[in-house]
Amino acid sequence: MINLKRIVTATDFSPPSDVALKYASALAKAFSAEVILCHVLEAPDFMSTLPPVAEGYFPPNLAEIQEKYARTQCEHALAKVGLTGARMLFPVGGPAHEIVRIATEEDADLIIVGTHGRGAVAHLLLGSVAERVVRSAPCPVLTVRSGEHEFVTP
Repeated sequence: MINLKRIVTATDFSPPSDVALKYASALAKAFSAEVILCHVLEAPDFMSTLPPVAEGYFPPNLAEIQEKYARTQCEHALAKVGLTGARMLFPVGGPAHEIVRIATEEDADLIIVGTHGRGAVAHLLLGSVAERVVRSAPCPVLTVRSGEHEFVTP
């Protein structure tokens, strides 16, 4: 029998990740599982560490601003699906690597990620976070797309 205790889901605030969160919420309620919602922040690049030279300026607390924004968005997304008690994590790094790292460290039973379903050329050029997660995940991965089927929670 499947016994889900800990579900990791990732969000980039896109429609596919909204659907992934709906699935995580429904499964968490059905199995009384904990949900860990993560949004991976990009590491500041070299240019953002330089002092301002002209109008292009990155504030010194850019990472803090990004995390605050992500936290607000995640809180809103969790409220939208009626999920209380979920943990939020905001690692910095590559999305696929960080999602897999968190699932490993948290001993997750399932990872749920949205996929954009891009065409072959876009996939070839851009790659797929979902595909990289599937290839290296320590547990089963559920990938979901938006727009194909409307998900309705019971």
